Amino acid sequence: MGSRKDDMMPQPSYEYGVARVRVLETKLLTRERIERMADAPSAEEALKVLSETSYAPLVAELVSPYEYDELLSKEMSRVRTFIDEISPDPAITDLFFLKYDFHNLKVLLKYRYLGGQDEGLPLVQIGTIPVEILRKGVDDPESGLLPPFMVNAVRRVDQACALKIDPQKIDILLDLAMYDHIFEVCRRKRNGFALGYFQMQVDLLNLRSLLRAKRLGQGFDFLKEMLIPHGSLNVSFYSRAMEQPYEQLIKEAESTPYGKVMAEGVQDFLRTGTLTAFERLMDDFLLNYVKALRYNPFGIEAIVGYLLAKENEIKLIRIIMVGKINNLPAEKIRERLRDVYV
Repeated sequence: MGSRKDDMMPQPSYEYGVARVRVLETKLLTRERIERMADAPSAEEALKVLSETSYAPLVAELVSPYEYDELLSKEMSRVRTFIDEISPDPAITDLFFLKYDFHNLKVLLKYRYLGGQDEGLPLVQIGTIPVEILRKGVDDPESGLLPPFMVNAVRRVDQACALKIDPQKIDILLDLAMYDHIFEVCRRKRNGFALGYFQMQVDLLNLRSLLRAKRLGQGFDFLKEMLIPHGSLNVSFYSRAMEQPYEQLIKEAESTPYGKVMAEGVQDFLRTGTLTAFERLMDDFLLNYVKALRYNPFGIEAIVGYLLAKENEIKLIRIIMVGKINNLPAEKIRERLRDVYV
């Protein structure tokens, strides 16, 4: 695992990593700056606001506002390299990049079973394993190129698809494999912060699956397939929730850490039929968990915090640019904006 250049290099200390992060935190976009981008009259003007920030050199390279995604990819690659340089514990920081590997695995395996164009598959280069190696490892699981937990995940998908090709099943199997590995590493490393973060993430993903299943009018058997283990809410919570009206569900959630997310998210879900607000609340909840712990000078919290803050910032810029290019009104764009870290 990990893309550290040389495993013999001495690991940086926590103090060093935290000090480097503190400097870069001052360059994160403020809420006010994000609002100004959202209020800008056009995509060009939104980029102009961005060019007054640390993104200036990247904005200068753009030929047209439509290429904003290139700018965001470059910035994310820079963050990836930076985290690699300063992380005192790559085994933990890599866990936060695994979702990119598993995104790539989903894309490659769906292409294998569902066909489509090989050109321009939406693969991302910031996972823990370079895309070319991942491709070869998926084509030949015996090659030893992929870690055993990924090889097992690919085999499970192959077995399931031998019976019936179902894109949702591919997603479910890969999500389960990813979280099994994440929790195994968190426990082995005895990292309470990462364990807490991923446990909350799993709970929130399971609650989102619950709302999806209810919307489809499905029974508990359908939901059970999708539930990821390792969360703090037990199976009986979900089996009851499938039978309950939404008002009761909101009440039940009050005694969990997710009371506010559920109250606001479910009300918006019932009003709009979409999970947009719920997903925004999920992201804010996780960011706030990290925000509250980022001042620990002897832990990985600040380093992970910076990574999540940058991912969040890039998501915000993307939402604004997509909105501007599609001529969405500013208030529509604002509805989608998440909290900021600083």
